[in-house]
Amino acid sequence: MSAHDDKIHYTGGYFHMKGVALSILVMGLSLAGVIIAYVMFGHIGPSFSAERINVQQAELRDEYGLPKHEVIKNQSILLTPPSLRDINQNTTG
Repeated sequence: MSAHDDKIHYTGGYFHMKGVALSILVMGLSLAGVIIAYVMFGHIGPSFSAERINVQQAELRDEYGLPKHEVIKNQSILLTPPSLRDINQNTTG
């Protein structure tokens, strides 16, 4: 035997793969958590956000004594950011 053969240690094979296996397990559990949350709550979508904003604005207007504001129900307007709603759509940029 040579001196090099004494330095080789057999560790049982795939010991260095434990980190990879642990990473895959964590990713799988995270994905399972996201799927479970989606099944429990479903797709919320932009209508939830629009309704929540309307409720918040109504509460703040009542709290600070501001006049009532018209509630927007049109989905195409709700999907447009408020800063872009008043821009004339016929304007070329």
